[in-house]
Amino acid sequence: MIKKYHDSEMELTAEDMCEAVINSTYFGIIAVDKKGYIIFANEAAKELLDYHDEVVPHTIKMADMAYDIWLGYKKIIETGKPQLNVPATYGGRTLVAQRTPIMCNDKLVGVMGVFQEMKAYEKLSKDLFEVREYAEEIKAIIESSYDGIYVTDGDANTIWVNSAYEKITGIQASQVMGRNMRDLVREGFYSESVSLKVLETRDSVTIRQNLKSGKEILVTGNPIYDEMGTIKMIVTNVRDMTDLVELNRRLETSLGLTSAYKEKLQELQRSATRGSDLIMVSESMLRIYDLVERVSKTDATVLLYGETGVGKDRIAEEIHDQSNRSESGIFVKINCGAIPETLLESELFGYEKGAFTGASKEGKTGLFEVANGGTLFLDEVESMSLVLQSKLLRVLQNFEITRVGGTVPKKVDVRLICASNQDLKILIEKKEFRADLYYRLNVVPIYIPPLRERRDDIPYLINLFVNQFNQKHGTDRILSREALSMLLQYSWPGNVREVSNVIERLIVVTPDNVVFPHHLPLELCDGSRYESVNSGLTLKEHLEKVELSLIQSAVKRHGSARKASPYLGVDSSTITRKLKKMNGRL
Repeated sequence: MIKKYHDSEMELTAEDMCEAVINSTYFGIIAVDKKGYIIFANEAAKELLDYHDEVVPHTIKMADMAYDIWLGYKKIIETGKPQLNVPATYGGRTLVAQRTPIMCNDKLVGVMGVFQEMKAYEKLSKDLFEVREYAEEIKAIIESSYDGIYVTDGDANTIWVNSAYEKITGIQASQVMGRNMRDLVREGFYSESVSLKVLETRDSVTIRQNLKSGKEILVTGNPIYDEMGTIKMIVTNVRDMTDLVELNRRLETSLGLTSAYKEKLQELQRSATRGSDLIMVSESMLRIYDLVERVSKTDATVLLYGETGVGKDRIAEEIHDQSNRSESGIFVKINCGAIPETLLESELFGYEKGAFTGASKEGKTGLFEVANGGTLFLDEVESMSLVLQSKLLRVLQNFEITRVGGTVPKKVDVRLICASNQDLKILIEKKEFRADLYYRLNVVPIYIPPLRERRDDIPYLINLFVNQFNQKHGTDRILSREALSMLLQYSWPGNVREVSNVIERLIVVTPDNVVFPHHLPLELCDGSRYESVNSGLTLKEHLEKVELSLIQSAVKRHGSARKASPYLGVDSSTITRKLKKMNGRL
């Protein structure tokens, strides 16, 4: 349970206090993920690196700050081994860093670096032991230091401990003064001695140290040489690791939750996709599927075009599902024509806090950032204004986005798929679409034909949607042979989307378990009859066919000619006679 810290002016949680402690430390602390993006930097790190941008997860690449530092981090990611007392130079400053892997559920998810500029301590040590006239002043300065300082001679005998060291470790100066570090390690005061390691390596050393009290501290030993090059003293800087351990715990928890949410979203997307699998029976759709399989193995930009409702979004999902990006990222789609032009830019690129009136004070992440590592699908891309088309073109050139109201570009790793139901070449001629953007998008064009050009798919689509919506609504509807025949004759100008809508309507509103022709929407029946007239039948033959269809449906629905006669308004004998007559003729 999180306890609250009470103050006369404010009320803070333990998490607030923890964050304050981490930002109050003089050690620079930076955490990066496996791709090299900073996910945390405390105030000391920003000051030491002269880095003052707001830290936002997955947006600022470590390589942009110092490439040699990133190479060191990358080696830890590859080997899982920590790097202790690593010298690094940045902006003319000499730093000493300890780098350790961040583990989450036994998996390496990032690297944490703890570093500090050592010039001040080196100068302090020289002043302390070489400039005798300032000894008292320097002693007072070190005594007031927030860090613990432990000093031994060239034989590892303890000669001085400041009060901060006593507070951090719980070890009193009287317990260690005059004693050799070898004896203190043997007696269990320390798990190991950094002073002894400095004597072995003759160089600065940083280690984690476990104390007899159970505390864990971070210690850095620095050798002090005399004129002959002999180590005459070792000055050790000590830092309590409690705040760093808490930071690591919080990072592991945060990364674990992020990973869990991402896996859950991918699972939901895959399950939703599997429920509406592609129907590809016709030759034209089989050719498209073959192309989709080949395109999915690349990151090439794809342009899907075809009439409204042919399934462009479903093809885009299939490309993502078959690619490696289905594991590293998610599929994000947006209909550019459904969002007002004034909002579309902020939806795509996000905005900084206070970017415009009414903007969220925290700012907003854009869909390009959300889709980082995955796929972004822009439907009805032709709806974009020319100004926004220009910005999209710049993104495609180097895959960098700049938030609305921001000035710092951010790298994104996104596979872009666009779709249009219009002829973009005609729009280019009308000066309504940029030609240079068209050529950027048209790397792999895929034309999806309308349903009337692939009628072999229609019965399979009908069967798919009947099963799908029966399961969705908990029903058990089936189509009569006559109703199915009329559905197959219909032209389906609304393509796959119209098939889906019509079948769901029939499943929901049909009162019985069998769907008959009179349950079909009027416009669909009219279309069916229109096609029958154009099929070469005479008016009389057409009327007899419609009459036969109605009689057969009524008899099947009510079970016999006698039971159906009241509903048709004729005698049962008339129904029987007409059935025999028309079945023999038609």
